Amino acid sequence: MRTRDVTITVRCTEDERRKIRERAASRGLKLSDFVLRSALGKKIVVLDGFHELSKQLKAVGNNLNQLTRLCNEGRVKVAELKECRGLLMDIYGRLGEMLKEVK
Repeated sequence: MRTRDVTITVRCTEDERRKIRERAASRGLKLSDFVLRSALGKKIVVLDGFHELSKQLKAVGNNLNQLTRLCNEGRVKVAELKECRGLLMDIYGRLGEMLKEVK
């Protein structure tokens, strides 16, 4: 990891500082990361609803892991994955729509 050991001081009004902090927070970034990305021309993308989709995807993954464990233990012989597949297709479809908006 690189060390950031140089400080840059910028003068602005209280209102400008508030707006910059709000924009950084709305993108889930620390103030310094937001300012650096903005100044260096890096694209900052916010995907509304991504966090929720990520949580849903983790939940499906956890359920699959538990089912796999039960199958490996011999406690489950046949698993119906139709509903799970439907959930995954829905999540991936919504992620695809989000990514189209970014491009």
